[in-house]
Amino acid sequence: MERYPLRPDKDKINELVREATSSAKHFAYVVDVGGIVQGVLIALTSDNLWAQRQNCNIVIWVSEVPGWGDKLLRKFKEWVEPRRAIKVSGMCPDLDIDPRALKLAERVGFKRHGGAYILYN
Repeated sequence: MERYPLRPDKDKINELVREATSSAKHFAYVVDVGGIVQGVLIALTSDNLWAQRQNCNIVIWVSEVPGWGDKLLRKFKEWVEPRRAIKVSGMCPDLDIDPRALKLAERVGFKRHGGAYILYN
């Protein structure tokens, strides 16, 4: 598969993490093993561009610890459910995502719509 020549912007990544971890409107959860981050799920909330209420998009979801991919996704779902301002949440995964992750998302309760996996709240 051809890779696109994109270079990470460290300043933008640092700003994303700072925003996600300093505002209650966003979600950030890490898996810490012995003081080392081994997994993370970060989701950013914003106004919906064309509908009422907000949407929350998962921007990163990864875990090196078996079983924690599921726990991270369930923690996110638990966080979204009481937030009535958020109408839609979920992700539009990369083309080369492990298909097991998509099956896991469906098992947790995300519904596939086109290329997206979403929860309606």
